Amino acid sequence: MKSLLFIVLLITLQQTAFAGLPVIPAADQQTLLASTDSKLAANKKLAYDFTRIVLSGRQLDRASEFLTKDYIQHNPNVETGLQGFLDFFSQLGGPRPIPENVNGLVSITAEGDLVTMSFVNKSKDITGAEYTTTWFDMFKVENGKISEHWDCDTK
Repeated sequence: MKSLLFIVLLITLQQTAFAGLPVIPAADQQTLLASTDSKLAANKKLAYDFTRIVLSGRQLDRASEFLTKDYIQHNPNVETGLQGFLDFFSQLGGPRPIPENVNGLVSITAEGDLVTMSFVNKSKDITGAEYTTTWFDMFKVENGKISEHWDCDTK
């Protein structure tokens, strides 16, 4: 029994020693929007403002400014299309103040017509201890609007 307890203690200590570092949000989000390519900068700003205004601020009446009508959704909990987006997010509550920054934003990268945003994601391990990991949202931009979205959500 003592040897089993020792092994469990050793494994626990080893996991702690090799645990990843906490995910830290960016100190200056405005610098994340910069790019030497004006199209990439515009795509970053579109995804950033969509996240601030529509997702965080729940300004659903403005969703069509950012999303195409036939917007494709890859989150398994949200129906595809602008209407599917509106149906899902209207269940989460009404408008809130639009934040100056995006909560927990770590980075924004853009390449071609894709923009990826990463965020601090807080979770709890099996012991109940809180830790951070990373959440990702990726958007495809066509003609100045978001036409497709991916994230790491599960059912």
